[in-house]
Amino acid sequence: MKQLFVLVLILFLGFKSFAQVEYVARFEVETDFFDPLFETIPTNQGLISFRTLSKKAFNNRRTFQYFISDLELNTDGLIELPVRDGFDMVGFDLEGDFFHVLFQRGYSTTGERYVLRIDLSTRKGFEYGLSNLLDMELAEFLVQNNSVIVMGVADTRPAVQVYDLDDKSVHTLQGIYGNDTQILQIRKMPEIESFQVVLSRKGQYREREIIINTYDLEGNLLRDIKVNQFGDPDQEIMEALLLPMRGYQQTMIGSFGLERRDYYQGMYLMDINEFGEFETKLYTLEDFPNFFNYLNERSKARKDREVMRNIEKNRVPSIRNVYSIRQAIETPEAYYVYFDHYNIINSRGNFRTPYSPMGMYRYDRFNRFGQNIFDPIYMNRLGSPQFNQLQPEYSYISAHFIKLGKDGKVIWDNAATFDDLNTEIRMAFGDIAVIGDEFYHAYVRDDEIRLAYFKNGEKVFDNLEVEIELMDETQRIAENNMETLSISHWFGRFYLLTGTQRIRYQKEDGSGASKEVFFLSKVMVAGDLYQPEDGQE
Repeated sequence: MKQLFVLVLILFLGFKSFAQVEYVARFEVETDFFDPLFETIPTNQGLISFRTLSKKAFNNRRTFQYFISDLELNTDGLIELPVRDGFDMVGFDLEGDFFHVLFQRGYSTTGERYVLRIDLSTRKGFEYGLSNLLDMELAEFLVQNNSVIVMGVADTRPAVQVYDLDDKSVHTLQGIYGNDTQILQIRKMPEIESFQVVLSRKGQYREREIIINTYDLEGNLLRDIKVNQFGDPDQEIMEALLLPMRGYQQTMIGSFGLERRDYYQGMYLMDINEFGEFETKLYTLEDFPNFFNYLNERSKARKDREVMRNIEKNRVPSIRNVYSIRQAIETPEAYYVYFDHYNIINSRGNFRTPYSPMGMYRYDRFNRFGQNIFDPIYMNRLGSPQFNQLQPEYSYISAHFIKLGKDGKVIWDNAATFDDLNTEIRMAFGDIAVIGDEFYHAYVRDDEIRLAYFKNGEKVFDNLEVEIELMDETQRIAENNMETLSISHWFGRFYLLTGTQRIRYQKEDGSGASKEVFFLSKVMVAGDLYQPEDGQE
């Protein structure tokens, strides 16, 4: 009887530990522990994972490897295609059933480039040369309607060009190249065969204006919207995230404050109509009563009193440190917005202008998985001596989540702690999921998943530590390559965990062995199954 009780207790405790997170599928490819990481992006049917790999050590000859997975991570195996001698992958994009990879010879701005197009239905690849482009340091590569869109920096100024793969014509966008100008975002608009470029530009008196330009695929300017009047004189747009169009309407969301003072005041929501007219709503800490929910009760109460004192004195309460928008999801009824709150703790030089949030180009996370630090274009920038000298360190404090109704009213807000996570990653490494009235936030810290869960805006748990596990009980994890681990929301209540590991297993003869793998794990989250341990609320 006593043994039965112990067994039931073990099973019960085990159920409580993993019920809210379950590993439901896994696929792995054997690889050397420090080989280049596979990039992974979603397709209509599942995933495509890919990388370039040197054939031999100290050899510039590479091969392109990829595999295609369905929604259960089933795959037909690894496929290899040749890469021209001396070339390496520097960009990629998915357009329908065609996957495009940009290759460049070396890392010079004058390096020769070509595009590999892979038909995902036939697995066949075709090469297209790119010529007559500007000598620029690449920062983005997109493909739309058989045209390549490249963005980069030429002579310290931004530039965007469109290259037609059919007739090999090149179109350089007007209104982009200029001093004190930064490109914040590029969005493809396939529904109207055009794309948008969001610019930040400083005027004659150092005031900042945001410009939203729409171009066709021949580089012609179709529409420009200038946001040169915003809020009060001591308020300006700090960040801008433009959401997809719905009909002829569009929304832009971000933080506002005063950049020259590193002074953040809150969030704005800008509705743009078909005529380019816009209406802006501003939200401060007065609108976010749960902003400090990442603190304990005593600390939160002290912060709330500070906010109230500022409000009573008719002052806008400030948000200390950086308040950076990470993601926004629009549904027919509401907007779900995710901000990170972090501190820059080691400047390592005068980085503030080029590496502040406003100076950071926003990758299209709807088409990419994982931490953008592993994006090949970003990795090439990391390799430059100038970048290494200026790369700062960040201390992440908290993540903030807001649900806004379409009428602009705050339905709920809440926060989760990062517990002072120190890192050199300045891009979003957490990812949110909205499933009915459930809201999740997940990221990887060291070799664990950290999960936060909210129900109808109420926090159920925060910073829950979830061990990374294998599905095969005869194997165990000998070592996680922690710098490669990344988790992103995939679909429904499923996240995708990726990275490299060293696995210990037993061979048929009973002897022990190890293997090094790149893996994909399909992870299901079910916060409703969470049961707090005794003494926890």
